[in-house]
Amino acid sequence: MTDLNSAPRPWAVTGGRSGSLRRDGVPTLLLGGQVFNSSSSSPRSITEAFAHVRRMNGNVVLAPVSWALTEPREGTFDFTLIDRMLEEARDNGLRLVLLWFGEFKNAGSTYAPTWVRADRRRFPRAVIEPKGLQAFSYEGATAKPVLSVFGSALREADATAFEALVRHLVQADPAGTVAMIQVENESGILSDSRDRGPLAEAAWNAPVPEDLLVHVRSATEASLARSLWTEHGSKEAGTWPDLFGESSASDEVFMAWAFASYVEHLAARGKAIADIPMYANAWLGPQPGQAEPGQYPSGGPASRVLDVWRVAAPSLALLGPDIYIDDAESAMREYAAGSQPLFVPESRLSAAELVRAIGTYRAIGWSGFGLDGANPEGQVATTLKFLVALEAQIAAAQADDRVGAVVLEPDVELHELRIDEIDIAARGTLALFQRMLLDAGVSIPDPQLNLPDETAPGAPVPHPGDSRPFGLLVSESEGSILVIGQGLTLDFFAPDGRIEIDAVEELLVDERRVITGRVLNGDERLRVLPTDRVGAARIRLLRLPAND
Repeated sequence: MTDLNSAPRPWAVTGGRSGSLRRDGVPTLLLGGQVFNSSSSSPRSITEAFAHVRRMNGNVVLAPVSWALTEPREGTFDFTLIDRMLEEARDNGLRLVLLWFGEFKNAGSTYAPTWVRADRRRFPRAVIEPKGLQAFSYEGATAKPVLSVFGSALREADATAFEALVRHLVQADPAGTVAMIQVENESGILSDSRDRGPLAEAAWNAPVPEDLLVHVRSATEASLARSLWTEHGSKEAGTWPDLFGESSASDEVFMAWAFASYVEHLAARGKAIADIPMYANAWLGPQPGQAEPGQYPSGGPASRVLDVWRVAAPSLALLGPDIYIDDAESAMREYAAGSQPLFVPESRLSAAELVRAIGTYRAIGWSGFGLDGANPEGQVATTLKFLVALEAQIAAAQADDRVGAVVLEPDVELHELRIDEIDIAARGTLALFQRMLLDAGVSIPDPQLNLPDETAPGAPVPHPGDSRPFGLLVSESEGSILVIGQGLTLDFFAPDGRIEIDAVEELLVDERRVITGRVLNGDERLRVLPTDRVGAARIRLLRLPAND
């Protein structure tokens, strides 16, 4: 929890699905992306990466802070790279979210300093009984270090370095360029459902903490921890196997408490120095191909143990999903459902999922991964251009429930939604035109979109543009709808009478300011949003009495 004597900061996160990120009390949005893991490891790469995020039209850059580079020798700290990140963020007009890559990065410890990894007696390793090949590895791969989350010396060393980082920010960033800090990265353990080393076994056979017991007694039936507890007799005290049994599921609950408590120790120490919003991110699981804990990081803030994390780590403002699965909406729904707002710290480069996060799930921010390698001419860059220019209106609309989003999957012809007492029907423009022509006896081939890749030319794994029709819709004052998207046709209805379109204004962006382009009428009304690129428009509606 926040220390009353900690340095005040301009940023704050309020709770719930209707919660917000505020700077000096004003709702704001973090819209941009995370640079590649090594892009913040040298001054030159920081300069290049941050400039590219600006070219991508983002207003925030998420950048790793390596413990190994920050504290190369115990007690000796080097904040040169931090200062460069602050400088480049300010020069490019970007907010900054720092990612503390301490003991844990993708369930491994490769970012821990050499002096930590070399001293196995002081900093014990996790003991794993492999239960199959882990994701993103291969047979014969060099083993990666995995330190034990149960090591008290490790926790203290990690927390001391994290404290030093936050203390430096108080001096180096008085204006609040840093909006949030991520504590560790995709923590958990892979290849096994729990650590089986001596320290872990001692914790496994120790009494379950009372704070967790208080929670499971009142938790909903959807809670994995509660279901295991009731299944094993709803005992009032006992060890982890006594209360939750012995299974991969009980292992996951046990490890979740351990990792969340570790992260809480760092976050609480940091917030005692400066009241900066902090969060943890999640490698999703279970997910297709990763059904069991250990196939995804067991103990990380995955969907089945979100409640355990929230109890064990109250200093965190939120838990954010890293979304690389096809069904992105299911992850957004899961992480937006609790007492904390949604923030997507990592995502595939998808403009459709960006508008879904902001419009449907009221996300306080969205971050595409590898934005420093993305295409400035792609859909994400164009969508960010409009969202950043309209940030204040969109954030205010989120607070007043005047925002929505549409993403039409390939098998969906019509999506209906209501915003601010206006009923809206959204259809894919190309499919609608094809059907209208067919109704008139004219048959045309299926339309083909030539969309630019989201990754820059030469990317080792090109990421194609999103062919789905999509749009973000915002109800404005005086009966107008702001829409940002691609390939949607919108129709409007009102329960208390008829609505017709009064005027349509094309919106453009010049130097992060929205300006009005053409006034669309006639044939151009049939394509308010382009079908081959992202665009924006303001649709002014005229309400007519029902008896006219």
